[in-house]
Amino acid sequence: MKRFLNIFGRLLVLAIFLGAAWLLYARLKQYTCQQILDAVSGIAWWHIAAALLLTVLNYVVLVGYDWFAVRWVIGDRFPLRKIATASFCGYAFSYNFGATLFGTSIRYRFYSVWGIPLLKILELLVILGLTFWFGVFTLAGLVFVATPFSIPERIENVQMPFTHTFWIGVILLVIAAGYVLLSFVCRKRLRLFGWEVPVPPPKLTLYQIVIACGDLLVAAAVLHSLLPPTEGGYVRILGIFMLAFVVAVLTHVPGGYGVFDVLVMNFMPQDQGPAVFAGLLVFRLIYYWIPLLIAACMLGYHELTLSKEDEIADTPAAGG
Repeated sequence: MKRFLNIFGRLLVLAIFLGAAWLLYARLKQYTCQQILDAVSGIAWWHIAAALLLTVLNYVVLVGYDWFAVRWVIGDRFPLRKIATASFCGYAFSYNFGATLFGTSIRYRFYSVWGIPLLKILELLVILGLTFWFGVFTLAGLVFVATPFSIPERIENVQMPFTHTFWIGVILLVIAAGYVLLSFVCRKRLRLFGWEVPVPPPKLTLYQIVIACGDLLVAAAVLHSLLPPTEGGYVRILGIFMLAFVVAVLTHVPGGYGVFDVLVMNFMPQDQGPAVFAGLLVFRLIYYWIPLLIAACMLGYHELTLSKEDEIADTPAAGG
């Protein structure tokens, strides 16, 4: 049964990806490649520079996720350099290929080599997941309630279950508030489906939510700096970003490829199509692909260093 569910889940993710890719193609087929290339070259260099600086800031903020989690699970003395390395590589890979397959395994690789017990690593990963999701729920809920916007009843002939973001925001805020309340009233681990889930103390919970909201605010600013001007400015882009981001993560499509892009394009003015797609391409390059390349080099260097250390350890002492 478990094997069947795993296969079904993978096929479902593949079907969602193919469906999103088809919807994106249906939206883009009215434009020529030259129009899109002209739109890419039309992005001002200072907008690209701003996106690069904001991306660096965002990945620095992301270290806060791991830092607070490590402080609570492992202790105060764990080196910040190691935390930053695991955080950057973990997020760079998970953003492109999915947290389940790559983000968790890369963090496990780093922390296990550094001598952290398996149970501590699992607890750390749970805390990181809680931080991310309840930060998403809090910020998305606030944005959807404070500045609600309509969702088209149909997107490329697909019927939408909601036509407005307000009540989605209310539901998300209720879930986030429940998590905060739980941290105040619960002083022991929860047992869910045979797993013991740690409940962080209130102070750590609030820090988690602040860090997560800061991460998402900066990530939306990266996208905003690359998209054409639109009515509502950054607040409008933040709402679109949060909706597209939440849906993309829930579908489990690695990197949200196709899903995130088609949603953003459908919420932006249709006459800005080439410019919007150009902005999304450059956003992928700056926020996803360049960090992935750097993280791959860091991971490769880390593994090479370990191999050399193992070779030295296995080499008999001279004259021995």
